Amino acid sequence: MKPSILAAAGVLAIQSPCFAVVVISGASNTTAPPGQPYFGNVGIVGGGSAVYLGNRWVLTAAHVAGALPATASFGGTTYTTEAGTFNRLHDPATLGGPSPVFTDIVVFRLASDPGLPWVEIATNTPTVGTGVMMIGAGRQQESSPTYWKVTVQPGPADDLWTELAFPYTGANAAGFETTDTRVPRWGENQVSGTGLTINYGAGPVTMFSASFNSGAFTHEAQAVTGDSGGAVFVPHGGGWRLAGMMGAVATFENQPGGANTAVLGNLTYTADLSLYRNEIIGITSIPEPAGPAVAAAALGIGLLRRRRHRVY
Repeated sequence: MKPSILAAAGVLAIQSPCFAVVVISGASNTTAPPGQPYFGNVGIVGGGSAVYLGNRWVLTAAHVAGALPATASFGGTTYTTEAGTFNRLHDPATLGGPSPVFTDIVVFRLASDPGLPWVEIATNTPTVGTGVMMIGAGRQQESSPTYWKVTVQPGPADDLWTELAFPYTGANAAGFETTDTRVPRWGENQVSGTGLTINYGAGPVTMFSASFNSGAFTHEAQAVTGDSGGAVFVPHGGGWRLAGMMGAVATFENQPGGANTAVLGNLTYTADLSLYRNEIIGITSIPEPAGPAVAAAALGIGLLRRRRHRVY
C-alpha cells in the first residue's frame, strides 16, 4: 500500500463536512479528560475545526477559512467575527524578504468573548517520541472497525481493497469508517517525525507527524477529513501547551473513503506552531498566561509511556 497526502478538510475547492479525530478504543471521548482545560477551546468553523487562543482570537487552517467566516462555534454557541481581523500567516523562512509566502494558517477575531481560557503556544518543536493530545471537532467514527484485504499492484493508483465480513479471513488492513454525526473528540498519539515541509495546495507548511497504530495508546488517534484547524497539545510543566494545528493526513493508495476513513498506518500531519508563534503573537498580542499551569494529571504521564509497534 503506497501512501499519499491529502488536506484534512478535503479538496480545497470542495465544501466538505467536518469530521472528528478517530480513536482506536471506540470510546466517545466527547468530554474533557482529567487535567485538560482546553477541550472547549476547539470548535467548528465552516467545514473544519478551529482553536480559540484567547483575547477573542481564533486560529484555523486557510483551506478551512479562506476569508473571514461569518460565524464560529464553540461549545454549541455561535459567535460572529469581527470585520477586518482576518490575517493569513506566512512561511517563516520568507518573512523579512521581498515576497513573503503565505502558509495554510489563519487567525481572526470574534466579535464577543466566549469566556474560554487562554492557551500558551509552544516555544519549541516537539521531539520525536513526545506524547500529544489531539482534539478535533466533527464527524463520529463507526462503532466497530472495518477490515479489508488489500491486493497491492505495481502501478501508481491500482491497489485493490476488498471489505471483509466476519471472520475477516485474509484481512491485512483495518480501520474505521465515519458517519455524519458531528461531535468534538480527543485522542492520543506520539510524534513520529519533525521538520517536514509539506505543500498540499495551500502554501508550504512545516509540520510534524504522528502515525496511527494498534497496541500503542488506549485512545490512539488519527485525524480524518475536517480535523484541519484542530489542536494538538503537548504536556509542559504540569500543564499543556498548544504545539500544533492539524492540517493534512497521509492515506494509502485507493484507500476506501480516502481521508474520510482512518486506517492503521495512516499519518496525521500537524503544523508546528512554535515556528509561527512570533507572527501569531505579533498579530494577536496574546501574552503568556499568568498563574500556575493546570495539571496534566495521569493522562499526561501516560502520554510519555507509549509502546510503538508499527511505524510507517
